[in-house]
Amino acid sequence: MRFFAYFLLTAAVAVGCGETAATNPVDAGDDGSTDPDGSIGFPDGGEPDGGVDGGLDGGLDGGLDGGLDGGEPDGGGSWCTTNALCPSCPEPDALCDSDNPCPIGEVCLLTGCDDLSRCFVTGGGACLVDEDCGSAAYACEPTINRCLRVVSGCDDSNDCVAGFACEEGACADRRVPCVSGADCPHGFTCFFAAADQRFCRRITRPCDNDIDCLTLGVPCGDPNRDGDQECMPSLMPNAPDPVSCDLLQCAEVTAPVCESSIEGTVATCGQFGPCDQPENCATGFTCVDLWGDGRKECVLPGGFCADSRDCAFRQVCGSPRTGTAPTCVSGATM
Repeated sequence: MRFFAYFLLTAAVAVGCGETAATNPVDAGDDGSTDPDGSIGFPDGGEPDGGVDGGLDGGLDGGLDGGLDGGEPDGGGSWCTTNALCPSCPEPDALCDSDNPCPIGEVCLLTGCDDLSRCFVTGGGACLVDEDCGSAAYACEPTINRCLRVVSGCDDSNDCVAGFACEEGACADRRVPCVSGADCPHGFTCFFAAADQRFCRRITRPCDNDIDCLTLGVPCGDPNRDGDQECMPSLMPNAPDPVSCDLLQCAEVTAPVCESSIEGTVATCGQFGPCDQPENCATGFTCVDLWGDGRKECVLPGGFCADSRDCAFRQVCGSPRTGTAPTCVSGATM
């Protein structure tokens, strides 16, 4: 099963349908094969229970032999305790711990179901030689023909597994659990990364072209006209060739920026959206970087956090859909 999943994910990465395109790879993380010291950080100051050493025996009283039928769990069923972040039990053959490490190009991380950890595919695009990777921090791993990070840490959130953010050189877990987009702050959508992974995913992430935004179902553009491209929905997503919303398309002074819908696939002109300077925002709003990567958005002044580093494990600093000042958003109840 893991081979089949890996085959599909590798095929997706090969055409740029994964986390990023080949020129913007993802961190190899803690698989011990390419990242010298690992790069997964936890904002609460400690390792999560059952990270790489509690996967197989930490979730059920009898370990893996704890399915409802008294035998081996089938995966995707109810043999474990599910929740908003992990709505389906992970596949048993993908579970990992210190005695069952992940193969090259995968990293062992908590799923959110009990204390179960499984292997997550990491790395960049397909390659034949190192030059295909587009970054000196990555090298082509010949056994899987994929770019993997060989320099410790991360440079931006595209170097991390989906749902993690690059903070102070390490990938921090920002998988905010959700049931719908209403559980997420402005600029995020409730995203199924896998059958066992559902969390608030940031929409305005760096991109080079539309392929980089394919998993979000939106085009790549420059919503705040600052010269840097991000994924952003279109005002007319059903048009034959939809174009990302940008400041020039939003002329009303009361709704001057591109705001993504709760579903994350449609843009409207609103008050909560990407900006380059405070003058881009509506009266009473300011322009700040809540993600810590230099990409700013219009928010109400004040609030309880300056960026996500002020927030706990699996929270993000954002503007709630209720239209208030930034706070640490924890999403749906686990």
